[in-house]
Amino acid sequence: MPINIGGGLPDPRTFPWERMGEIVDYLIRERSETTLQYAPSEGIEEVRKEISNFVRKRGFSLEEDQILITGGAKEAIYLLSELFSQNMVASEEPTFQGFISTMSYRGLRAYPIPWDEYGPMTDVLEKRLKALRMWADPVKYFYVVPVHNPTGRVMTKDRRKHLLELASDFNFQIIEDDIYGFYMYDDPPYPALKSLDKEGRVIYISSFSKIISPGLRVGFIGYEGREIEKLATIKSEINHQVSTLDQLIVGEMLRRDLVDAVVENSVLLYRKKRNVMLDAIEEYFPSSTGCSYTEGGFFTLCRKEALDSSSLLKEALKRDVKFIPGEKFFYSSEQGRNSFRLSFSFAKEEEIVEGVRILGELLKGIK
Repeated sequence: MPINIGGGLPDPRTFPWERMGEIVDYLIRERSETTLQYAPSEGIEEVRKEISNFVRKRGFSLEEDQILITGGAKEAIYLLSELFSQNMVASEEPTFQGFISTMSYRGLRAYPIPWDEYGPMTDVLEKRLKALRMWADPVKYFYVVPVHNPTGRVMTKDRRKHLLELASDFNFQIIEDDIYGFYMYDDPPYPALKSLDKEGRVIYISSFSKIISPGLRVGFIGYEGREIEKLATIKSEINHQVSTLDQLIVGEMLRRDLVDAVVENSVLLYRKKRNVMLDAIEEYFPSSTGCSYTEGGFFTLCRKEALDSSSLLKEALKRDVKFIPGEKFFYSSEQGRNSFRLSFSFAKEEEIVEGVRILGELLKGIK
């Protein structure tokens, strides 16, 4: 099996196996009539209440009826794309490949705004918003991942503030994908962008996939606007509901205050693995290959002039190493062809070092 230093799979050592087993046993024994029955499309009320309490840790408040439970963050993105069809959408670039793939599948176009080490370049966004004022269909939504995938950088407080100011001045909504919000390694986690929202402009997306388990397909959308009702109706037509058992497991984890300990232990493990990867990159990669410094999340984005990342992947797979070509994170494949994403989240520490060493050898052969 190849060494996977590309995908965003969580480390299985972070999964709360024992506690989850206890919870499943309790739910089947004591609450089988609920656990094995249908649930409302918007999500089980008691679980939405627990999520309402949970998001306070990210610095803001939502009521239960302002939360829609989804099958992970990816379904949340797909549901939100239903709002885009009659509106212009802007997005950071590079960004989460799942957002790009949804836009492509739906035949929608996102207006890309470049990302640097501080976050999406809001000065560039402001200039483009001013230029677009002459159009009858200005930008209505902006998608952002503040703890960034694929670069691992964290959007600064100044950039967050400026983005919200632009949203107010130019009357658009922000879709905040906060799936990695708890995972910062050099500083305490910043409060969510949503915590700064005074006008109800931020539509909040998160998931328990990176915290508890990706096999529990429980994510959610949080928003004060009426659109949440429309999204719940659309969801009822797609798959009716998220698994009742999955929802109740997450709800019990939250009710029993088990999630904080999982996050704390995960941050310690991922910080160690982050350091292992960055040290290995410094040791084995040629100086002509530059990689972003991972402040948070699971990833680093690397670039090298004259690199074709798809060709590099073919050679890496021959030596049992897997990564993600950078073109997946750009709207134009040409834009990301000379880049690739590495992840430290899943592979064991010794696999990280060996995978980076092999990639370093291959990179040194590219002139």
